[in-house]
Amino acid sequence: MADAHAEVELKFLVPAASRAALVAALAGRATSKREWLTASHPDAAQADGLEAGVQFQTRVRRLSRRVRTRGAVVEIALDEGRLLAGGAARRLCEVGFELVSGSPAALLALAERWRARFGLVFEPRHKAERGRALACGRPDAPLRKAAKPRYAKDSTPVEALGTVLDECLDHIGRNVIGLAEGEPAQRGEHVHQCRVGIRRLRSALKAFGDGVGKPPPELVDGLRQLFGALGTMRDRDVLSGGVAAELARAGAPPLALPGAADNGDPAALARAGDTQRLLLAWIAWRAGLAPAGAADGAPLKRLARQRLRRWHKRLAVAAQAFDELDDAGLHALRKRVKRQRYAVEFFAPLLPRKAAARHRCTLAAAQQALGSINDLAVARAGYKDLVARDSAAWFAVGWLTARIAEARRRARAGLGALAALAPMGR
Repeated sequence: MADAHAEVELKFLVPAASRAALVAALAGRATSKREWLTASHPDAAQADGLEAGVQFQTRVRRLSRRVRTRGAVVEIALDEGRLLAGGAARRLCEVGFELVSGSPAALLALAERWRARFGLVFEPRHKAERGRALACGRPDAPLRKAAKPRYAKDSTPVEALGTVLDECLDHIGRNVIGLAEGEPAQRGEHVHQCRVGIRRLRSALKAFGDGVGKPPPELVDGLRQLFGALGTMRDRDVLSGGVAAELARAGAPPLALPGAADNGDPAALARAGDTQRLLLAWIAWRAGLAPAGAADGAPLKRLARQRLRRWHKRLAVAAQAFDELDDAGLHALRKRVKRQRYAVEFFAPLLPRKAAARHRCTLAAAQQALGSINDLAVARAGYKDLVARDSAAWFAVGWLTARIAEARRRARAGLGALAALAPMGR
């Protein structure tokens, strides 16, 4: 839902176990309607830079009804059928909620009640997008990386924050559906991008400040819990993935890390009721942000300058104390570097282009170096836990300690370059 004030429509995948109950809920009304819908898209992919002549077709049976709820009239439509592209086919079973009249908040409340009742899974992709992907041989949900938010320079803080939140929520939602429906081999990257999206959303709220809207504590806590669950999966990927392979190439004896293979079930986490409820609750909160023209506090450009200058000065001070920081201190510094990088991206429409690019590049390099330290420190802690029962783990601990020393040198240089930059917005 890219704009809370535009046409409001939400779509959800229907689990097979819930299909019959959902059909009964829709069909058992005098106002329900059944129809067959077929749509062909002969050259729909050309505008997206795909090969000419790519074709796909949607064939669905629609069961729909209009529901009057407190504050809105909503069209609920269950589509069952197939996406067809050449010799490829993909089953469709999804339910949509479209606002006919009334309040978007009322639609969202109704959608949440149906989501909880039938175990629905939020689907941010449209049929046409999925059809084009199927026609190109990429039927699974693709990886979604962060994009630059775009808004006018004369936007109010509320308008700008709304645009940034739309981007963050789309980033998270598309990677959640990637975890639920995507290629298993890519789930590690979907986990990572979900975490990036959550970090960006939290950074956006800090960058714009409480004056433009403060989410309820339960939404903040829910986001923190999801971030932590994804972080456990991410840390185990680090242990069982790249670091283990590098150790093997370095001649380390084979070692089995406790819990390294038990990476949880990312798809189950994505489909879980708590995760789905949280996504919809954040969409609802964003839709309820004060409209344009409300009291917005400080002008946006002044807010951006103040925030970026203050955070940059703190990073410069931290860079001077770099050698005294332990693993926990470095982790906290890394989070502040990320926050500053994201803030520069959020405020980019207001900033000089070349200066913003220099800051983004320098911040990204520092973040990468600090991220290497964090990943190596996580791995070293895991191998230290093995030393008591397998002395061969000392090889890994020593090798990782040497790698951490190298990474610290790179991070020190990166932070020095960052501190040397003139603060943004002077």
